[in-house]
Amino acid sequence: MMQARSCGSARCTGRITDPAWLPFDFWVDALLECRHWIDNVAMPTISGSRIPSKRKKTRAKKSPGLVPSQKRRFQARLLKWYEKHGRDLPWRKTSDPYHILVSEVMLQQTQVDRVIPKYHEFLGRYPSFEELADAPVSDVKKTWYPLGYNIRPERLHSIACETVERYGGHLPSDADELLSFKGIGRYTAGAIRSFAFNEDAPILDTNVIRVLHRVFMAKGDPKTQKARLWQLSEALIPSGKGYDFNQAMMDFGATCCTARNPSCRQCPMKSFCKTYPFDQKSPRAVVRHEGR
Repeated sequence: MMQARSCGSARCTGRITDPAWLPFDFWVDALLECRHWIDNVAMPTISGSRIPSKRKKTRAKKSPGLVPSQKRRFQARLLKWYEKHGRDLPWRKTSDPYHILVSEVMLQQTQVDRVIPKYHEFLGRYPSFEELADAPVSDVKKTWYPLGYNIRPERLHSIACETVERYGGHLPSDADELLSFKGIGRYTAGAIRSFAFNEDAPILDTNVIRVLHRVFMAKGDPKTQKARLWQLSEALIPSGKGYDFNQAMMDFGATCCTARNPSCRQCPMKSFCKTYPFDQKSPRAVVRHEGR
């Protein structure tokens, strides 16, 4: 007979002396943790809107000071929040690496509502790497207008030319190869790997930085803590659920844990968020121009 397994928490193993005195929130957390453990450890299955791909063997994720129960709560609550509040965006209806790349470049320093119509127009004009590479850069920049930051269409065109020349028009999924392209940094490489190739790759944009720093760190300047924030982003991804988890992180930062006036009272993380309740007058409340 197969031996039953436990997620290891005190709630699950029964190491509780007097359950009658425990608060309601305790049992809510218990259900969330156990459900998450069943979904991700005991019975791994299809993840959200993507089927898990065959990923390469990677080193164990570093867990930079994360308490396991806190990690489980954050994962379960974020994914549950995303099921209800996730945004319906056109680039989430495709796994085409070219489409994902175009959307990610457009979203740099540009709001979603401005990107959506231009995304459709750009793909209608240049539907593939080959057609973008064949187009004059001047035409590409005209199509890009008025998104601004005109170095972006130039870099996108350069990436298309290199993809056609070196990879036959197929963007690679390897992290090092992606980072070798001029115009693809660590965030964009992670987004491509996660959203186009369904890998558990970490991402760190303005929204994700804000969420992770507020919930898990609170102290110090996020700009000087990028190394730890990258470690947090990677360590928090539930195995096989990088696509949904990363999309959820960005949506949560864009619509709930916002730079100005975050929805702290409705936040599912408030019971363990290190910045709750958020003080807009605090030195940590730095507002920056951002996309998404």
